[in-house]
Amino acid sequence: MHMAGLLSGKTFRLAPMVSSRAAIVFLVAASSLAVALSHDEAKATTAEYGYAAGSKLGPENWGKLSPEYKLCGEGKKQSPIDIVTKQAIPSPSLDSLNRTYTAADATLVNNGKDISMTFEPGKVGTVTVNGKVYSFKRVHWHAPSEHTINGQRHPLELHLVHAADDGSLAVIAILYKYGAPDSFYFQLKKKLAELAADRCNFGEENSQVAVGLVHMRSLQKRTGSYFRYVGSLTSPPCTENVIWNVLGKIRQISKEQVGLITALLPAGDARPAQPLNGRTVQFYNPPNSTISFEV
Repeated sequence: MHMAGLLSGKTFRLAPMVSSRAAIVFLVAASSLAVALSHDEAKATTAEYGYAAGSKLGPENWGKLSPEYKLCGEGKKQSPIDIVTKQAIPSPSLDSLNRTYTAADATLVNNGKDISMTFEPGKVGTVTVNGKVYSFKRVHWHAPSEHTINGQRHPLELHLVHAADDGSLAVIAILYKYGAPDSFYFQLKKKLAELAADRCNFGEENSQVAVGLVHMRSLQKRTGSYFRYVGSLTSPPCTENVIWNVLGKIRQISKEQVGLITALLPAGDARPAQPLNGRTVQFYNPPNSTISFEV
């Protein structure tokens, strides 16, 4: 009997000379090896990482933590970036990012590194980018913001993640400044507090809270101006060729509302700005749109 055959799930007949007890011992040993291999594989695909600068797991070391995270250190189209508004190229022919989001059942998830909200399978909404349709999949937050504008970092950044049928991604990023409360977060207040009260063993499990029906109309407000560039995921594995659309209007949010999110991740979860490496940042600014920066 070959070990490979056992691990592949194939069935073999034991030779008569092998005792039943010996066969059991062999099966247990093989099973233990299979479990060990599966655990090693899981570790290889879910290597730990963190956000503390200068630490072993910090952003500057992500590319060394796992072969799957190689792009985090070697990639040339990484995100986030510092957007220098006066260097952005006006592109009036870009998409208007029109979208319609329907209310959907959602779940808040805290994995110990990032806070996200996922939706029940189905059509929540779509956006068309460069003629391709991307379906709205999830949102997640970063505090402080990951993208900076003219070197300025904001207290919070929200990512609206969209995926096409071929797996490619388009993300709409909303930056927030302190001011009046944002109506979108009224419906999440109690659930975010409930999530913060759940003490789980991160690394072995995630903390989850069912939110129920979430209305997302306020997230589809007329987009107006935005900056577009090609980048990556901002956390491992730092996959590239993500189409980023950073809205040009900074939204207001109260300190209390930001506190609901930072209470979940007191250490912060913002990756530092990455080199532009010759990439072009385009700027879309249709008539009568609002922009919070000088361009």
